[in-house]
Amino acid sequence: MSKKFYGDPRTLHGDLFENVPNQETVGMTREGLLELYNQYDVNIPQVGQIVNVIYVGYSAAGYNFEGGFKDFVRVEDRPNEAKYLQNIEIGDSIDLFVVSIDEDNYHIKGSLVELYENRAREILTQLEEGTSVSAYIKEMTPAGYSVELHFEGVTLAGFMPNTLAGINKLYKPDSIVGTTFEVMIESYSYEEGTYIVSRRKYLQSLIPDAIKSLESGKIYIGNVTGTTEFGVFVEFNECLTGMIHKSNMHPDWTNRINQITPGLSIEFYIKEIIKDKIILTQILRETLWDTIKIGQTFEGNIRDIKPFGALVTLDNETNGLIHTSEIEKSNQKLSIGNSIKVKVIAVDRMNRKIFLSVV
Repeated sequence: MSKKFYGDPRTLHGDLFENVPNQETVGMTREGLLELYNQYDVNIPQVGQIVNVIYVGYSAAGYNFEGGFKDFVRVEDRPNEAKYLQNIEIGDSIDLFVVSIDEDNYHIKGSLVELYENRAREILTQLEEGTSVSAYIKEMTPAGYSVELHFEGVTLAGFMPNTLAGINKLYKPDSIVGTTFEVMIESYSYEEGTYIVSRRKYLQSLIPDAIKSLESGKIYIGNVTGTTEFGVFVEFNECLTGMIHKSNMHPDWTNRINQITPGLSIEFYIKEIIKDKIILTQILRETLWDTIKIGQTFEGNIRDIKPFGALVTLDNETNGLIHTSEIEKSNQKLSIGNSIKVKVIAVDRMNRKIFLSVV
């Protein structure tokens, strides 16, 4: 767009009335023009009002718009405003947000950015549950991340707390700086003028479909998020987390779990999915849990004794429970570490629980 320049309409000199109605005023004295000017009733806009105006040209003050007011509504020639006005032509009608009015000199300042941002904010507050928006991670702060939300063609300020940056704690927190991904709105901070957003909430919304897409026998690659004495937790497919029990780990790692650190890339298979729990393995094989049936008897070891019963280890990754009622029936005194012969009386596969009786 070529910017056509116009003088200040109240300086009353130069090309003030060029291409502007009321050409009969040309040639009048300054005093005459002022007297004529003051005879007209003019509308007075209010700060915060949205006004419909017509573009009449460009001046040193910026983009000038006629709205039937005492002065043009002016939009400063700043990059964030200019990007919305680069294709505007004289005579085009648009809406502007009235930012301020200088009563002394009567300058009216308008903005397209404020208009679009206000509209975007209104829409954001009415988004349906589960709707995501795009966010650019600008920088880290002690408490989280400063972000830019890109929505409805405008950029809004946002903040993402550390705890909401992922499904699990990020092993390398600065790894997401400079990236763009989807987030969900948690709330709006009126004090800071920013949106509180959550990547965690967005990723959680992906879990049901991600679980449905999993395939047995397929090799997956993920990153370790943490370890325990009995196995490692792995994040994969962007939003899923599963556990590899030490008995299902590759022999090279079985006795070196303490050397596995967060962020380590690891290959595995899907072993089993119980509700929302994903059991992983690096070894494709059947275990006792895969074949156990009601009525089978086993030799186990008492791992722990609780108020509700005794926990019995049947193999490296399979445990069963002898309920207190079954212990009372047996008239036996059980101690941690003792070997015991048990019988399977119930299997709850949905909750991965095995119930035993004393033989």
